[in-house]
Amino acid sequence: MIRYNFQLTNYRSVLKEFARLFNLEVKKKKVVIPPHMGHGYVYASNISKDISYIVINSVMKHDLMLVRKKTAAFGLSLSFNQIAISDFVKLSGKHDSITDTSSYLNNIYLSSTNTELELTYSAGSDIKIVVVLFSPTLIKKSVKKAILLNLQLYTDQGLQNMYREPITFAYRSLLDDIFNNDTDSPISNLVLHNRILVLTEKFLAAFLERDSKRDSVKSRKLKEKDAQALMDVEEILSKATLDKFPSIAVLSKTARMSSTKLKTKFKSVYGMKLYEYYNRNRLEKAKDLLQSGKYSVKEVGMDIGFSNLSNFAKAFKKEFGILPNEMLKS
Repeated sequence: MIRYNFQLTNYRSVLKEFARLFNLEVKKKKVVIPPHMGHGYVYASNISKDISYIVINSVMKHDLMLVRKKTAAFGLSLSFNQIAISDFVKLSGKHDSITDTSSYLNNIYLSSTNTELELTYSAGSDIKIVVVLFSPTLIKKSVKKAILLNLQLYTDQGLQNMYREPITFAYRSLLDDIFNNDTDSPISNLVLHNRILVLTEKFLAAFLERDSKRDSVKSRKLKEKDAQALMDVEEILSKATLDKFPSIAVLSKTARMSSTKLKTKFKSVYGMKLYEYYNRNRLEKAKDLLQSGKYSVKEVGMDIGFSNLSNFAKAFKKEFGILPNEMLKS
């Protein structure tokens, strides 16, 4: 196993320490993974003194464990993960742990730097990750108190947020540009800066839009019991085994609130309607099943609850930009 412990202060420093520890060379902000360790590269740069990022595009011959030590102050780490899993990915936080044995991890994860995070990727996994770091200094200086509080409340949920933000087609094209970028090109740094800033803007704009809808008026702020009720509903809708949308009556009973209140509050927190959220999750499941190569389009469509394959194809293309049979072929 390759294990690397690091303090997250700046990603260029993290890369330099990684290179020093494993006797590698940083050249043009990049470390090329040597054949005895695997193949690919790790690239790190600064956008400003308070914003840095790292791009990992590699396959390792051994399990890779990355242990992020907590910082004293509250900073933010925004991670875009596209990982073809060979065996497992294990994620451990302060209070919880997740072992993912699916074929593909495809998510956006926002976390606070003042909590420890341990990430283990099994040997042979195709790791494509972009992580943007916003320093505690920047957060303290630039983020309004009300927004900061909601960021803290969100990140305090730890690994519960791991599958809350899937990478949709809007993000995927930008990530393709990043991972297909020639890092040796003279304009490489400009391309990476641009795509990463756009990625960040898209995510944070969506987060702040939900935040403003949720908290623009004090009376609309969630009570603790309502927040827990919504998390219970969200857990039901995101279950991998769920192949049929539960009735609104069942969900309202679970949340112990009226159907109108549930619909309104769920959309204000999660940014989409109940059925829309359920549909996104089952389409993500469909994508994983297709990418495994073990199932036909018909089998996958039926498995996630589509009796009409034409409707399945339309919904899939709307979410991912390609038809199910095209993904199966690829």
